[in-house]
Amino acid sequence: MSVLEKASKLVTPSSSEARRLEQVSAKVRQRLEKEFTDPEISLGGSYARGTWLKGSLDIDYFLLYPWEFPREKLETEAVDSAIRALEGYKTNLRYAEHPYVEAFVDNVRVNVVPCYNVSQGEWQSAADRSPYHTKYIISKLDDRLRLEMRLFKKFVKASKVYGAEVKVQGFSGYVCEILVLKFGSFTSVLEVLAKLKQNEVISIEPYDKELATSFKSPLVLLDPVDTTRNLGAAISGRNVARLVFQSRRFMKEPRLSYFSEKEGRLNPSKELLSRTLVVSFENNQRSPDILWGELKKSAAAISNKLESMGFQVLRNGAASDEISHSALVFLLADVKINKIFSREGPEYFRQEELENYFAKNRKRALHTWISEEGRVESLFQRESVAATDALAKLLSNKLDSVGASEAIRREIKSGFKVRTASALIKKRDWLGRALLSLVAEE
Repeated sequence: MSVLEKASKLVTPSSSEARRLEQVSAKVRQRLEKEFTDPEISLGGSYARGTWLKGSLDIDYFLLYPWEFPREKLETEAVDSAIRALEGYKTNLRYAEHPYVEAFVDNVRVNVVPCYNVSQGEWQSAADRSPYHTKYIISKLDDRLRLEMRLFKKFVKASKVYGAEVKVQGFSGYVCEILVLKFGSFTSVLEVLAKLKQNEVISIEPYDKELATSFKSPLVLLDPVDTTRNLGAAISGRNVARLVFQSRRFMKEPRLSYFSEKEGRLNPSKELLSRTLVVSFENNQRSPDILWGELKKSAAAISNKLESMGFQVLRNGAASDEISHSALVFLLADVKINKIFSREGPEYFRQEELENYFAKNRKRALHTWISEEGRVESLFQRESVAATDALAKLLSNKLDSVGASEAIRREIKSGFKVRTASALIKKRDWLGRALLSLVAEE
């Protein structure tokens, strides 16, 4: 049996799983139809298209309101009604461009998303395209393509680049389906990815070539129901590169392990763990996409500040349980740096700049001289040479000047801890998994 034949068994849902989703889908639809009269109720997502993965029990329903329905009511009354319709089940309020409801019905995750029933191209909200996505994919599908899509989704998931949410910035299920539709099979998509050219444009439908060249993302993939929209814009360069590498490896040596989701090495380098600093703090619960955007922005801003203080940051990242606890993570080249450092000043002929330099640094500099190149050069003494101390002082005294998000600044000010990853890696909780990803990922 070939690798793909074996993988097909891993990705194809059983008949009992299909029946279970059918029952839950019918139950949810009945509740929604009882609660709502205005919107058209439309089943969407991978379940509606028949491309969901074995073990991925998700159902999406869209509430298609007429275009004149007020936006504020779409974000309030529609959401409140959806929560009432699912009374008795655990519900969460989630956010994309606007709020929607997530519920768990008989251990199946159900998303109920309000949007507008508009003509193609006349979008009023980002979710308005979703019903068109479902119709488009279904119109092109047969059983062979469904299997090819499932294989590719599983490969992307095992490569840890699956999901369009801000936390991942990876390949959505819809993106995976579009790529398979474009190139016809799982292996054909991998062949294309393995030879992907910079800024290469991929589109199923005719498109405006001038507009397409203005898109600067590593992967330019146009939405077939709206070719002015670049689906690749939400995918990070790192994730494009990772999938390209995985595609090349698989094409060179196909193995079933490429369809298995694995954690990083269980015993990461102790040296790297000792050089990884973790800032942990409590956060207020909010939309995961908003939270992850704030965390990533803050980690990058603090990383830049550490660099300006003389610490070489090799990688930065974030972690969160998406409820009440988060962390910012920094892998450093060294956790202790020299107390004395030099800084170049202006050249001798820049009189005004030299006067400003001397006025600012004369008292602070330990020693100043003219270099062989005719520049002023000075020696200074650092306030902190240990990264843990420097980071703690930065967060305690200078956080407002760093560029971190306002919400994260406020939460860190309420209390934080700075520790090395060595003390935190043993647990395989949300933080332990994030640390593994940072220091042990291939």
